[in-house]
Amino acid sequence: MKKLMTLLAVCLATACLCSCGKNFRAASLKNGFRSGMAITPGDLYDETSKKIIKNDCNILVYENNMKCGVLRPNKKFWNWSDIDLLVKFAQENKMAIKWHTLFWHQQNSPFLSSYWSREEALAEMDEHITTIMTRYKGIISEYDVVNEMFNDDGTMRENIWYKTIGPDYIEHALIKAHEVDPDAKLYLNEYTNEEMGHPKADAMYNFVKDLKDRGVPINGVGMQLHLDTTIPCSEDAIRANLERYNELGLEISFSEVDIRIPTGEKKEENLPKQQEMYVMLYKLAKEMPNVKSVITWGISDKHSWVPATFAGKGDALLYDTKLQPKPVYTAVLNEISK
Repeated sequence: MKKLMTLLAVCLATACLCSCGKNFRAASLKNGFRSGMAITPGDLYDETSKKIIKNDCNILVYENNMKCGVLRPNKKFWNWSDIDLLVKFAQENKMAIKWHTLFWHQQNSPFLSSYWSREEALAEMDEHITTIMTRYKGIISEYDVVNEMFNDDGTMRENIWYKTIGPDYIEHALIKAHEVDPDAKLYLNEYTNEEMGHPKADAMYNFVKDLKDRGVPINGVGMQLHLDTTIPCSEDAIRANLERYNELGLEISFSEVDIRIPTGEKKEENLPKQQEMYVMLYKLAKEMPNVKSVITWGISDKHSWVPATFAGKGDALLYDTKLQPKPVYTAVLNEISK
């Protein structure tokens, strides 16, 4: 009986996805960008989740399993099994993979030390890059080389690599990554960097422009876009930011999209705003030639990081807790299918 109920759930989800005769994955490619999701290894063992991924995604990223502390919990052990599982699934289904992330200020391995000398830290950084990118050369097509390198006021975040190497740690990481896999696309990823005029957005742009001007290898910028319906968001400011990156010849990934709403009594009144904001982002992806991917940060509200991080907020993704597409999903699909 349990197997029968599971099969019925999968069939129902598939019927909901295909009833309109439109395909999310094909529609996004038609408009020049890849659609994707952040997933977990467990999603690849769940039949309903796999159906959704196959229907919706051209690019996949792990939510946590590529981060240093999970991938390499100690100096000697590398947990390749989760990554290899994703590679196998993506190859079987003709999907790209984005690595998230080589370097971040959180979820680091416990053996990393802020007391290392510059030379020790550079050696560790080079080993990390070389080990990963050699193993997956020609397989993983793009990398978030560094994640969240700025403070909200636009100053550099003093993470472990900044403290041990100095502000040129990002430049060094990009150069080394390009040396190991010249064909891989290299991104810098950040949150609250989508609107031109915001201190962090302008700091990111100026930093990347300087790298580009000096010939440092970089292909694009990730805009996480963890948005909130109760916080104003300017389409014009986002478009202006995209345009100035386009002038530099740099790609953009909408890299961690979710749009949270209040989950209490104000939930219903925020649903139209959430739909408006989601449709706006996918419309920008259609219209702006340098937006190359739109990746939602999770499959469904069932396992979203949002409720645990933002009290009283949630329902941030396109699928509900029962893995059913929500009206906002249909609105987005209609937009990219025009």
